[in-house]
Amino acid sequence: MSDRGPGYEQRLARERETFAGQVEVHGNLPPSAHHWSERHTRPKLEALGVPSIEELIVGEIAERAERLDRDVVVLSLGSGNGDQELGWLRTLAAAGQHNVRLRLLELNPDMQARAEASARELGVADRVELLTADFNTWRADTAHDVVVGYQALHHVLDLEHLYGQIRAGLDPSGVLVVHDMIGRNGHRRWPEALEVIDRIWATLPPRLRRNAMTGAVDEQFVDIDCAADGFEGIRAQDVLPVLLDHLHPSLFFPYGNVIDPFVDRIYGPGFDLAEPADVRLLDHLGTLDDTLVDLGVVSPTHLIGLFHPTEQPLRVHGSRTPERSVRDTSVVDPAGRVSFRPGGTTGDRLVRGAGVVTGRMNGVAHDDWAAPSVEFPLLTTAAVGALELRTFVPDDSADHGSVTIAVDGVPVAKADVGPGLREQVVPVAIDAHRQVRLSFDADWSITAGSGADRRTLAYILVGLRLLER
Repeated sequence: MSDRGPGYEQRLARERETFAGQVEVHGNLPPSAHHWSERHTRPKLEALGVPSIEELIVGEIAERAERLDRDVVVLSLGSGNGDQELGWLRTLAAAGQHNVRLRLLELNPDMQARAEASARELGVADRVELLTADFNTWRADTAHDVVVGYQALHHVLDLEHLYGQIRAGLDPSGVLVVHDMIGRNGHRRWPEALEVIDRIWATLPPRLRRNAMTGAVDEQFVDIDCAADGFEGIRAQDVLPVLLDHLHPSLFFPYGNVIDPFVDRIYGPGFDLAEPADVRLLDHLGTLDDTLVDLGVVSPTHLIGLFHPTEQPLRVHGSRTPERSVRDTSVVDPAGRVSFRPGGTTGDRLVRGAGVVTGRMNGVAHDDWAAPSVEFPLLTTAAVGALELRTFVPDDSADHGSVTIAVDGVPVAKADVGPGLREQVVPVAIDAHRQVRLSFDADWSITAGSGADRRTLAYILVGLRLLER
């Protein structure tokens, strides 16, 4: 990806701003996350000979420190404040291994300053080198024995460039240690996973649907796009397949998917581990999550692994191989179903004509109010020549404007939407038997009324008919 696209500098500034004041980066997970990890993740890792991710990293460094008669060069990608990395140095020094040199690659100068201060305070500044650079433009300038990607790769836009530089700068016997996110871009749910989560959501008491960020009880699960204005999850779904194009795994442990919202920082704090019913629910969710991943119904969203310049013997958990863990992004829903929409109708009621909805209709609420951005995963049953769009905006609202219609992200037409009921036919050409992403982006929004309804809306989508060419 040589062209980083429009808005790149703004995203870069947002990334610096977001992390400038963060002293604690990898902590602050709710108790529900630790409970799930101990019950459902740690035992599987231990069966593969890995006590923990920290011990995996330190072990890879220690093995080389014992074997080599020179400094072992360790590169940490997105090192933040350097607290974890300096902890590795302390652990190795306590074991009598001092021939380790750390290189901390980090975009944020404020975090680098904190790392530098900590290294001086610990008396290891001479073993630490600070590299303040952007992942997307950084170039390897020396050989590395161990490269660590700890929750950093899902922030990278130009994965091809970064992986190429890692491979070019990796010693022939070197290793890339990965602990990262490999789910959908922006950490959104794929339709098949969202359907399961929505069904679970409908059974939860209000306290388990309380959003820790807003304080509101979310009647429906809020599938946030975390990459909307920054680099969080910007190409998460490409982290694994592009990595496999560049390096070879020797340890491969993918895990998690449906469990994610119940153990994250937004909804995870609602679980009380002193309440037996909450513990039972977490255990049920963990078992369901494992089963869905093992069956291949959903693809994993997390990865712990070791990767090398050359092919190696491979350790995996059960059938969770690299090949089965890559989500096929060419289809919207692998099962080809119209996904469940709690409290409302399926896409078959809104969408008619020469196409069917094959997955979650993102941005359309249960009462058919449309958000400023709406997305329809469609399969055309015949060649489409135009769209018949029916919309409604309440007469007492003065807000209206244009809606940009796009096919697979490429704008193809515009429609005018205003107060009252409007019906219009817009020329849009789509070939027959195509799986496409049809999206509508309004250039205005209506803020919902006061009270519990805090949605940002645009108009009511009354109907959409695909007209044959």
